[in-house]
Amino acid sequence: MTETRERGCFCGCGENAEVGRWFIQGHDVTAAAALRAVEELRLPRQLVAAGFGPEHSVVEAAVREAGWVRCPGCAYVGPSAHHTCTDASAGDQSPSSPEPGLDQEHELALPGPATALLAESGAAQGRLLPGAADPTWETVPLHLRQQLRRPAQELVSPARGPLAARENRRLLSAVRAAAGMRMTGAHWLLLLTTGRKTFGSPHSQRAQALYAALEQVAVQHAAPAEDEVADPVVRHS
Repeated sequence: MTETRERGCFCGCGENAEVGRWFIQGHDVTAAAALRAVEELRLPRQLVAAGFGPEHSVVEAAVREAGWVRCPGCAYVGPSAHHTCTDASAGDQSPSSPEPGLDQEHELALPGPATALLAESGAAQGRLLPGAADPTWETVPLHLRQQLRRPAQELVSPARGPLAARENRRLLSAVRAAAGMRMTGAHWLLLLTTGRKTFGSPHSQRAQALYAALEQVAVQHAAPAEDEVADPVVRHS
């Protein structure tokens, strides 16, 4: 149906735009610039609320926990899929420290990013998980990621209980990635090897729904350890 009435200009100036338009001519440019200015003011507060700032870089956290790369050849920092540098010195983007894929009580020795990992706890306990760089993580069925999305969104809006603790910041980041369905292998490893109680109280239906979905992922994407190797390398802290 064709609009026949004027509407207020969406920049909030109080005047009416022409029929069929959202803005008075030129006011869209002003509104866009104003919105950018407001968002820039909000961003520092959002970073502080998430525990980041001058002394705790959100960019370095993305490199460590979300699969971002830092290229020595072109100074690019961001998702590896967007990196196009051809400098030979940028070929090795493997992290200098083990991938975060384990809960607070233990970690595995990681000979390489694609090496299978034995889960000692969490939804995948007793199973071998593909390494963080394994392409298997890109094939997790959509319906499982959607099952994770709803409880993950509710768990982080806002984060409560153990999940909100400072020492669980990496786990919180992984749950947020699940809420946005932007999962990396490192996120999957961390979620699948974290104990149930860290996600929420025993009575939390949202935490249980998320954990149940993780158990389904483990069943479909990991094999029982005895079926694969007899003596995986494990290092306890």
